[in-house]
Amino acid sequence: MTVYDNMAFGLKLAKADNQTVEQRVMETARTLQLETLLKRKPKELSGGQRQRVAMGRAMARNPQILLFDEPLSNLDASLRVQMRNEIAQLHHRRGSTVVYVTHDQVEAMTLADKIVVLRDGRIEQVGSPQTLYQRPATRFVAGFIGSPTMNFLPAELCTSSRDGCRVTVAGIGELELHQEAGDSSPGQRLTLGIRPEHLRLDTAEGDNRFTIVNVEYLGNEVYVYLEPREGDTLLIHRSEAPSDWQVGQDVALRVDVEHAHLFDASDRALAIASQRHAA
Repeated sequence: MTVYDNMAFGLKLAKADNQTVEQRVMETARTLQLETLLKRKPKELSGGQRQRVAMGRAMARNPQILLFDEPLSNLDASLRVQMRNEIAQLHHRRGSTVVYVTHDQVEAMTLADKIVVLRDGRIEQVGSPQTLYQRPATRFVAGFIGSPTMNFLPAELCTSSRDGCRVTVAGIGELELHQEAGDSSPGQRLTLGIRPEHLRLDTAEGDNRFTIVNVEYLGNEVYVYLEPREGDTLLIHRSEAPSDWQVGQDVALRVDVEHAHLFDASDRALAIASQRHAA
């Protein structure tokens, strides 16, 4: 079968008239940039083109539910971005329910109204992209959602109260946080999580000194990679460009505690005190 026949197969099976078949196939072909390939056979197509034809065969039928399993994995970067936009517009235009399986968190964040994060066949968290980014329920979700990934530092609980807790963080020192420690007791190991945009760098003297090991300039923003004086934990700071940070420079690291996350020994997120009492 040609690409056209392949995309028309489901419509013909549903006994759609010829005009409807042609209209739906051509409309879908334009969306997927397959117009010039409609007369080709499968052996004449690349892997990415075959994947788009498979998508087109499903989309041409205007189904109420679409199931996509890694549909963009074989596409080049520029086409992947364009196809993400096309799939989102298709969803809004047709109102179809889309179940979209992906290992790419960028696809999940940009396409989904609701994300279900699975790990080893078990649900870690369900929520909107904003909820998963701002309030991850586990360390796994926190590390999966967001690019660059969340920074994690080992911490130890010092004291705890209804209003929050005080922890000692490796390479940072003591921090007063808003999370309740739950069942954790003083001396217990915890993990501090902080997004790259919630780290602050300065050149002030202090014990919390880090060394810049790499700087990535991405146009409108800069990623600064840091290592502590002791240990091998690699941290990432994200800031707006321009930036004067240099490789080899020693800096002090500050944590925006309003946006800090704390995870217990089982990697579950500890609740912020005000949220727990409000609930």
